[in-house]
Amino acid sequence: MSLARHTVKPILAALVVALVALVASACGRDEPDLSNGKAQFVQTCGSCHALGRAGTQGVQGPSLDAAFQAALASGMDRETVEGIVHRQIGAPRKNSIMMPDLVKGDDARDVAAYVAFASGKGGEDQGALAQAGLEGATGGEQIFTAAGCAGCHTFGPAGANGNIGPNLDELADAAGKREPGTSAEDYVREAILDPGASIAEGFGNNMPAFEGKLDDKQVQALVDYLLQNGG
Repeated sequence: MSLARHTVKPILAALVVALVALVASACGRDEPDLSNGKAQFVQTCGSCHALGRAGTQGVQGPSLDAAFQAALASGMDRETVEGIVHRQIGAPRKNSIMMPDLVKGDDARDVAAYVAFASGKGGEDQGALAQAGLEGATGGEQIFTAAGCAGCHTFGPAGANGNIGPNLDELADAAGKREPGTSAEDYVREAILDPGASIAEGFGNNMPAFEGKLDDKQVQALVDYLLQNGG
């Protein structure tokens, strides 16, 4: 009798653990979150890839509108595009500058689903999706992240260590000296809106222009963030 009681307790404990696992599994997301996918794409991928509906203009990697346009027109379904993108995130093609697993787990699935949804599609995102990513960013750090700046620039306050563009830790000290007669604020604003107007020595013109992508308040918030937090 005593042995039976001791046997029952472990069995009950195991059943409880299994039940908790089952409930947790049931609470997981069955469908990708397109809003999260867009936000993750803009932050992590947008500095290298162009995707019209996401408002990104990266040139380091292929345009994701152009990449699937012909295949979609020939009848490829968007579920197949999602699968291709998901695989590329985990295992980029050989010799690609893209690092594997830039986003993982549900984030990777969400990014793949958003790219499949948006690729080669005209118009603009609507509703909550329109506010995901850069469009809904308001604070300077939020805009810096959402615009994908960390993918190209080093900037300590944002935890960014990109090396494609200039080190922005030095921007506050250097901005007012780059163009005689131009204030640091005006220089940084021009660099955001029309980066090709003045290219820092030793760097190419790889940065997309944010003219029309950021409104006046967003531009000012980003300028203030860079100048007030940089060295």
